[in-house]
Amino acid sequence: MEDKGKALVDRIEETLREMMSDPSLAVRDAASTALDRLRVKRSAPAYLQKLRAAPLEERVRIVFAAEEIGGSEGLTILMAALSDPEAEVRGAAARALGAFPAPAVLKAMVARLSAEKGVVLGNLLESLGKSRRRELMPIVEKFLEHPDAEVRGKAIVAYAQVTEAAGWEKILGRSGEKSDTVRAAIARALGDWTAPS
Repeated sequence: MEDKGKALVDRIEETLREMMSDPSLAVRDAASTALDRLRVKRSAPAYLQKLRAAPLEERVRIVFAAEEIGGSEGLTILMAALSDPEAEVRGAAARALGAFPAPAVLKAMVARLSAEKGVVLGNLLESLGKSRRRELMPIVEKFLEHPDAEVRGKAIVAYAQVTEAAGWEKILGRSGEKSDTVRAAIARALGDWTAPS
């Protein structure tokens, strides 16, 4: 099976190289972009290996590269980065995972909530909110009272994205918060309100 997959990827790469000679500039540009993307995807195992041993700055760059790679290859790297010892890497991974709202990814992010704080926790909440999954409402709601204003602000925005009609009262009731960070988050959340369909 693995040999068949490798043979297919080799054929795809060969076809893209041939398309680089197409008379149409649009086709050549599309083939060039696709070829670059394919080459990066093929190097995903090397990125994953580097993620385990590279210096902090390079690991953060790997997370951004994984976001660009996309697909199962990029997701594998991002999920590995979510367990990195450094908060900066985990935070970048948490934010990037917002583009992957698959149930397994959401479950992994929810599992990390209790172990995280600060920016990483805020980014996890933000990504969970982007999924717009109603079943996450009670999970996100727990963070509306978080002592860290940044986390509380991100929780409010995320809650607005996953809540049902009754949840908006909880957001409205917080407009008098002491923290301007939280009040700004409330204003952003209220600006995203849409009428129930």
